[in-house]
Amino acid sequence: NGRPPKYYLKYPGEIDLQALRLSTKAALKQVLHNRVAPSYLESSMQQWVREGNVAKLEQLVLSGCGDLLQNRTSNNPESAAFLENLDTYLAEIDAVHKAIKDGDLALVKQLIVSKKLALARNRHGCTPLHTAVVFEQTEIIRYIAANFSSVLNAPDYNKRTAMHYAAAARDGGHYLKILGKAGADPIAVDNEGRTPDYYRRNAVIDLKALKERDDDVEFINDELLEETPRVESPQSVDSISVVSSLADSGHRDEDDENDRRKFERLVQDKIDLPTSDNGLYLARTVAPVLTKALAEVLLRRPADPIGFLSEWLIRYHEEDPLR
Repeated sequence: NGRPPKYYLKYPGEIDLQALRLSTKAALKQVLHNRVAPSYLESSMQQWVREGNVAKLEQLVLSGCGDLLQNRTSNNPESAAFLENLDTYLAEIDAVHKAIKDGDLALVKQLIVSKKLALARNRHGCTPLHTAVVFEQTEIIRYIAANFSSVLNAPDYNKRTAMHYAAAARDGGHYLKILGKAGADPIAVDNEGRTPDYYRRNAVIDLKALKERDDDVEFINDELLEETPRVESPQSVDSISVVSSLADSGHRDEDDENDRRKFERLVQDKIDLPTSDNGLYLARTVAPVLTKALAEVLLRRPADPIGFLSEWLIRYHEEDPLR
């Protein structure tokens, strides 16, 4: 960014030295989950944090990109207070989507206490209404559609509304009727200019695959992110970078109906977890070991990452061939 050392002396919070010291579990999370903001967005986020622009920070969270703000610090009191409560905010959003997946309507009613939470996207860009359609939770679809009209035409990262998802459901058009009666736009277009009717007539998205995508995330969180003994290896000061997936995001402001429009494009080139049988096989067999190995690369930052990875895997196998 062309900034001199004096700039960071004035704004020390823009480099979080504490965050550079990672545990194995934290490194695994970075390998599997973390997204890296493009330079233009990173610059904007730093400015928002520095200036205490909490409205923009909240938009980022409600757009499904709150993880990009984790492990940040700020000398600005407003930003510091927001960042201190960030994990709680993200947990509330996760709880909403989990309750929907579980079909717990009573809990959904307790959790969605504002229009903001009704619009809060998960990291895949799905609003609670999108999630309800994916998991075929009819009563929850009815509840959200009837009580939170602002979410009816809210898009995912590809500008697909809940109507597009409903059109992909093989339910005889039942969900389309529910959403249409509530006021959803039947001719909303996605990034490719395709309407819900196009999704009804063509296999554009597979809702079953979207379900399995979330199952894979839960599997990785439960099985792959357990603390495990580290295979000791020589340390190195040379660095490499680990780049993971990004997606563009949208958010609509709660207070002004006329200004509800998609939040700026945030991230690009979204890469989903594997959803095919082959992908699931890999996720449950070699992925646990490979992700731990990648975490070690991230922690050690060796001069020869490929050689380091090869030696680590050989040592890992020799210590317990049956593992």
